[in-house]
Amino acid sequence: MAKVLRRNDMQRTIRVLRVALPLAIVAFIAIIYFNFKKTSSQRDRSGGQPVASSRNGERPLAESRTFEDVQTIGGRVVARIRAQRVVGYASGWTTLENVALTLYRPNGLTYDLSCPQAQFNSQTKEAEAKGGVRVVSSDNVEIRTAEIHYDGSRLTNDIPVQFRVDRWNGNAGALDLDVQGETLRLFKNVSAVMTPATPAEAPMTLKGDESMFKRRENIVEFQRNVEMTRVADVVKSDYVIGRFTQDRKHLVGLQGTGHCDIVMSAAPGPGENLGGRKEILSDGFFTEVGGDGQISAINATSSGPAPVHAILDGPPKRDIVARTFRIALANKAVSEIRADWQVVMKELGETPRQIQAEHATVWFDQNAHHASTALLEGAFHYTDPRTTASAFRANYDIVNDRVVLTTDPGWQATVVSDGSTLKAKQIEFSPKAQTARATGSVIAQLASKGKAATAESTSLFPSGKPVFVNSDQVVMRQADKSAVFSGNVRAWQDTNTILAAELQVIGSGDQITARGGVRTLLYNTGTEARKTPVESTSEQLVARKNDRRIDLLNKVTIVDETRTLKSEKASFYLDENHKIQRIEAENAVNVAEAPTQRKGTGDKATYYVDKKMIYFFGSPATVTDPTGSVTGQQIVFDLTKNKVQVVSPAGQTKGTYKHDG
Repeated sequence: MAKVLRRNDMQRTIRVLRVALPLAIVAFIAIIYFNFKKTSSQRDRSGGQPVASSRNGERPLAESRTFEDVQTIGGRVVARIRAQRVVGYASGWTTLENVALTLYRPNGLTYDLSCPQAQFNSQTKEAEAKGGVRVVSSDNVEIRTAEIHYDGSRLTNDIPVQFRVDRWNGNAGALDLDVQGETLRLFKNVSAVMTPATPAEAPMTLKGDESMFKRRENIVEFQRNVEMTRVADVVKSDYVIGRFTQDRKHLVGLQGTGHCDIVMSAAPGPGENLGGRKEILSDGFFTEVGGDGQISAINATSSGPAPVHAILDGPPKRDIVARTFRIALANKAVSEIRADWQVVMKELGETPRQIQAEHATVWFDQNAHHASTALLEGAFHYTDPRTTASAFRANYDIVNDRVVLTTDPGWQATVVSDGSTLKAKQIEFSPKAQTARATGSVIAQLASKGKAATAESTSLFPSGKPVFVNSDQVVMRQADKSAVFSGNVRAWQDTNTILAAELQVIGSGDQITARGGVRTLLYNTGTEARKTPVESTSEQLVARKNDRRIDLLNKVTIVDETRTLKSEKASFYLDENHKIQRIEAENAVNVAEAPTQRKGTGDKATYYVDKKMIYFFGSPATVTDPTGSVTGQQIVFDLTKNKVQVVSPAGQTKGTYKHDG
């Protein structure tokens, strides 16, 4: 509706309907009456023959044929009137036939009125023009109707009126003009069409059951079934008011109330892309008008319990409700939509979505004219069949299907997908690609519904309960069910805990890999609940689903109560109950026990946690304590009996070790 009622074309229509038509009629009556009285002594009585009456049942007093008179004021011609026959009656009525009246205005304009029959009453000031009334002005104005009645103060008719004013062509079923109040009422299907001034412009039509033109207030009102149409845009309402500047040349704004239905871009021209149909349903609306006289924005409001409702064509189709809307326009198309208070936006399609917020601003690409980005502020909530999200605000990249959630200090954004929960200061996720990236105080709860990365199925986290992870950031991809946590990672399930610089989870616990300063605290050992965990450090940790094994690599240190094991590689082996059964270590193995001050070294060591037995293997293996040492290919250390035994089936055995027991 960018050029609705531009410049002063509609005001010219209003001026003619308010001024020209009543002026012509009233002047017509006054001039005829004055001149008819003045020339009564000169009237032609047709040689004494009876005067034919044109009013049934009334007695004619006088008749004049080929009546003509010119009126001047101060030497200036103001009017010229002609009639083929004029008859006066005793009742005060005067009739005229084939009337033509020309008014000469001080501004240089002229108005010509003609009709086959007219009559007026000198006492009541009533007048009628019949048989086809036509008013034509020198500035390209024409008004036609079958008849008009004037009762002394109001000009009325109840039959169709047609008008042409410059670029405007219109009609109405009836009119009622209050001359003193300068108010024109057109009713019974009022319609006006503005024809284009240039090929680049498009026609615009206004329709309504009734309209009021109020000159003193500089306003125009349309009532009941109001419809404004321009190319692809249609505005419907129960009531519309147009406000104009003091000189009535420029539109200030339009305002509508009652069952407002605004449809934009519904039917673009050939080859024209306006981004699809956009419909706004509301209780009322008002416009903003730019300096060029074009409507720059439409504001839709809700005055009752029902919100404003907007429907935007897609793909995907969007359904939005809010208390108020502001629709900004540029180059005949929507450039921005702002929705405020209790906003609910639904995206319909194969995967429906719903977004809630207190404020939402949607921007449109000025080339494609489709929604491109959105800012949603205040109590943001997102829902689709697999994912929910919440935050204080969200930036929505509609084209690339990416949502960035942010919140205020002390609060966290949240995304829940397939049972897994992710919280952070900022979360960026893509609903379609099923990816998420979070930064800042990340907290994740990995609990599987079969479509997200989980960790509870491994030997590291075996209980089947959710695994919680803290980190500085995380990247999650549901396509391959993976999650990569980085920066100060801490993952735990019940009391089992792992700390690392990076933690990668693949599949439903298919594999967990930790890197960089890895530390574990494992309580799932033995048959009884432990008060102290088996603690390990390494540069890398790998745990695989159903493998019942946890591998540690590079700079491995394992602490079990009073015993410390170091090596370059180690593995925890678990039984069917996910309890640590044994620990195997390789490459530069070193075991130390604090109470006995014993130390063992070798190429390989196996520690049976449940049996409290350590087997050393090497070429050779060595065990030392303060009293001596032993070497051999295999050494057995019984922790329960505090006994060391050397087993060398194929090699030398050497020892200085003394056993006191």
